[in-house]
Amino acid sequence: MNEADKERLAEMARGHYIHVASESLGQSAPVILRNFLPRLKEIHRAVDYESINVALTVFYRTNVDKKPLDHDQAYKVTDAGRLALHNDGVLTVEVGEGGDFWVWKEKYEPAELAHDAVVYHYVPGRVEEFWVNGELGDVPPSVGFARIFGISKFDDLADCLEHYALKLARPSQCRILADLWREEDRIMWKAAPESTMRDSLVQHLVSSLREGNPDIRPESNVDDRNPVDIEVKWENSNRIGLIEIKWLGLSGVLGDKPRITGRHTESRAHEGLRQIAEYLDRTRDRAATYDRRGFLFIFDGRRARVKADSRTLSYQDAWKYQDAHIVFDRDLLGRSDIADPIRCFCEPRIGRASSPSRA
Repeated sequence: MNEADKERLAEMARGHYIHVASESLGQSAPVILRNFLPRLKEIHRAVDYESINVALTVFYRTNVDKKPLDHDQAYKVTDAGRLALHNDGVLTVEVGEGGDFWVWKEKYEPAELAHDAVVYHYVPGRVEEFWVNGELGDVPPSVGFARIFGISKFDDLADCLEHYALKLARPSQCRILADLWREEDRIMWKAAPESTMRDSLVQHLVSSLREGNPDIRPESNVDDRNPVDIEVKWENSNRIGLIEIKWLGLSGVLGDKPRITGRHTESRAHEGLRQIAEYLDRTRDRAATYDRRGFLFIFDGRRARVKADSRTLSYQDAWKYQDAHIVFDRDLLGRSDIADPIRCFCEPRIGRASSPSRA
């Protein structure tokens, strides 16, 4: 190791939040961090990183005589597990001396709180920050995980869904899904494909989701009359993932009298997003302390100029909707409990060299 490397390591050590705390707080640093860090981890067990779309700020006063925020304007929470009840994507939480939490449902800049306080600050898309009495310390990246103070179950689920879309659903590499096409060239779905699509996705989740011992339930009832396609819960966790499945394109049968049995356009995807929002609202009513997140997965099998007896298409007609992105309701996408919908264009088996003639 050369001198430049040694100096970089020394600089990293000097900027580490624990070193900053030791320099700023002196002999009281270990006690303050022992009081604060376990409570911060409790908060992350109750509120997933992916449930925050504005900011999560957590602070612990090092000078009990100074209150940077008004407790009269806050919710008092005695159990970290109840923080999810107040989470709409932005939370500011004070860790109290007696084990209580004071909660404000709005964003405060850490610099406003950092004088005479230890402050943790997380904003999506940015690094985690740790302030000690006005000084900023570095939070080192976690080895193997995106964040150091908690593990995002929802992020793991989202990655799993993206992998399924890219590697399995898009090219119909899953055998269950491959058998859902009416023709060899993948022009139209077989009749009533949704339950089989669900089986395919469930199989992938069961084999791929490992973190937290997940319980994956197909067709789980949100209430007495409304089943969501897939519900995911994790052991010893307050997380619930709800997955709604929609398919686009045509479905039908061949045989002696070919016919179209189903037809779903872009509006079906919009309906799916509204449904997942309703499911989340109903789940909030019956499981208020759970941190919920909704996912919409779209099997897009749309093709152009398809007839009931079509067995193949021109390249242009088969691939017309490949890049037909769907613009969803911004208000729904702005909710902290709804993930970006995943639209998977399920590719036809028709290459550029295919004949433009249509059967």
